Amino acid sequence: MVDAIDDTTVAVLLEPVQGEQGVVVPPDDYLPAVRAACTARGVLLVADEVQSGLGRTGSTLACERWGVRPDLVTLGKALGGGIVPVSAVVGRSDVLGVLTAGTHGSTFGGNPMACAVGLAVVELLSTGDLQRRALDLGAVLRGRLDALVAEGLLARVRTIGLWAGLDVDASRAGGPATGRELAERLLARGVLAKDTHGATIRLAPPLTITDQDLHLALDRLADALR
Repeated sequence: MVDAIDDTTVAVLLEPVQGEQGVVVPPDDYLPAVRAACTARGVLLVADEVQSGLGRTGSTLACERWGVRPDLVTLGKALGGGIVPVSAVVGRSDVLGVLTAGTHGSTFGGNPMACAVGLAVVELLSTGDLQRRALDLGAVLRGRLDALVAEGLLARVRTIGLWAGLDVDASRAGGPATGRELAERLLARGVLAKDTHGATIRLAPPLTITDQDLHLALDRLADALR
């Protein structure tokens, strides 16, 4: 990445945790090194936190887990509270300040209801309760998933906060051969999950899920794998 930065580079845009790849968590030294490289070369660091942001990883922004402060952050998904579609770009005032009134527009931007929901979500997160809950339930999630790996029902798992990527073992007799097959088995058992990249599914329970419902979903996951 550092070698790719040259005189034509204005910004480095990345996901702190790669969601679509199957919840791929970077090594602890990666994001700090990217931040240092961007600062040294005078380019912006833009973090795409549409999936990882707003409490999902156990901190308000995933970048906080590594002590990294991006210049700009993109937000969405959870910002709408599961009610309305809304997204936002937040960051340094000197960067965002280049957009003055009338220089940028959006057909659906500034919807009053969406903005009200977004503000309510930010207020909920200001207490830190949902972030702590993501960490607490994330530990439960990790423990249950590690047990499935130890039992040979999953090939590997990756987790951060209340978010997980699960890789199926396509060679195991009787088990799901693909992430899509596992997702369909879960659907038949009343659990919604998204497959990605062939052998992987992602789990992203709501941060408000009860302990009982989380265990119920994981029980059904174990059943779907057998």
